[in-house]
Amino acid sequence: MSSPADSRWCVHPLGRAATLRRASAEAVLSGLLGLLALFAIALISGLLVEEVFAETEAATTIDLILRASLVGDLVLGLLGLLALGLLGALEGPLMARALAARMREGAVATAVPIPLQWEAARESSAKAYRTIAIVLLAILGLCYLIVLIATVESGLDAVGLAMTGGGALLIALIAAGIPLTGRAFARWQERHSEKLPQRWTVPHRLVAASRELTAQDLPVAALPGGGARMLSGACVTVFVLAAMAWSTAFEILVAVAFPGSTYTASRQLGERAELSPEGERAVDLLAIAMGVAGVVAVLALVGVVLCTIIVRRLEQRTLRRTLADPAADAPTHALLSRAMAPTSLPALRVLCGVAGASAALGIALWFIDAVAELPDWDHYAAAGPELRAAGVLGRGGLGGGDERGLTCCAIVLE
Repeated sequence: MSSPADSRWCVHPLGRAATLRRASAEAVLSGLLGLLALFAIALISGLLVEEVFAETEAATTIDLILRASLVGDLVLGLLGLLALGLLGALEGPLMARALAARMREGAVATAVPIPLQWEAARESSAKAYRTIAIVLLAILGLCYLIVLIATVESGLDAVGLAMTGGGALLIALIAAGIPLTGRAFARWQERHSEKLPQRWTVPHRLVAASRELTAQDLPVAALPGGGARMLSGACVTVFVLAAMAWSTAFEILVAVAFPGSTYTASRQLGERAELSPEGERAVDLLAIAMGVAGVVAVLALVGVVLCTIIVRRLEQRTLRRTLADPAADAPTHALLSRAMAPTSLPALRVLCGVAGASAALGIALWFIDAVAELPDWDHYAAAGPELRAAGVLGRGGLGGGDERGLTCCAIVLE
C-alpha cells in the first residue's frame, strides 16, 4: 500500500453514467426554471391583455394560449420534479460505482477522491427524491381529495371513475418511489462503496486534507473579464429596478382599476371600476409601463447570460494559457475553483430552459387544436384563425387525444 505521506486530493473520472446523471439533473432543473418563467409570463400577459386588448380577437386568442399553456406547465412541472428527485437519488449509487471502478482499474491510494466525490459515494442520496415526493404527495393528495368528493357528490360515471382511478395510481406510483430509492438504491450504493475505505484509508484522507491548497497558498490576481463582470452587475441592477417598476405600476393599476381588491394572503381582484376617459388612459399607460418594464427585465436577464458566457470563455482561455506555460505563475484559487466546479455552460442551461417552455407551449397548441371544436369552448370562437392553424403544429408533435379527457381539462381551465 502506498505511503499516506504522499496523499493528495484527486478528481477521479466518473465515467459516462455519473456524468450523464449530473448533466441530466442540470438540464431538468433548467427546464423547470423555463416552465416557471413561462408561468410568470402568462400571469403578467394576462393582466396586460385584459387592460390593453379588452374584448378583442387578440385578447381572446392570447387568453386561450395562456390558459392552455398552464396545462403544459402543470404536467411537465410534475414530471420534471419527479425526474429531478430520481436523478438526485441516483447520485450516491453512481458515484460509488464510479469510484469502485477506478479502484479496480488500479487507482493508487495516494490519489484520494476529493471530498465532493467521497461524500457523495459514502452518504445516502435518497433524501433528494423523498423530499420532493413528500411535497408532491401533500399537494396532489389534497387535490385528489377535492376531486374525489366532487366526483362522488355529482355521481360516478366513466370519466369520473377514470379521473379518480388515474389519480390514485399516480399517487401510489410516487409513494412507491420512496422505499425504492431509500432501500434498493441504498443497497446498491453500499455494495459498491463498502470497499472504498480499504483503498483510501483515514490516514490517506487526513494527509490529503492537510495539503489542500487555499487562497493564501496561491498568487492573488484579478479574475479576467472585469468589464463583462461590471456589465453583468449593471444588468442585474437594471433587472431589479425594472422588477420594482413593474410591481409599483401593478399595485397602482390595481388600486385605480380594481378598488375593491383584497390584500390578504389569498388576494382577489375586485370588480372593474367605471373610470372617466382620463382614468382609462391612465390605466392604459400603467399597463403599457408594466409591459415595458417586463421587456426591460427580460433583456437585462439576457445581458446577464451573455456576460456570463463571455466571462467563462475568458477564464478558460486564461487558465489554458497559464497551464501551457511552465514559467507562468500558478493560477489563482478563484480561477481554479470556478474551472473545476461541476456545472454546464450557461448557454446550455438557457437552451434547456427555452426547451422546457417550448414543450409546454407545444402541449398548449395540441390542446387548443384538440378542443377547438368542442361545444364547451364556444367562448373561444372569437379567437383568431391563425391560432387554430398553429394548433396543427402541436398535434403533429404530440399525437392525438381522447375527447372525454380533453373535455375534463377544458372544464378545469374554465
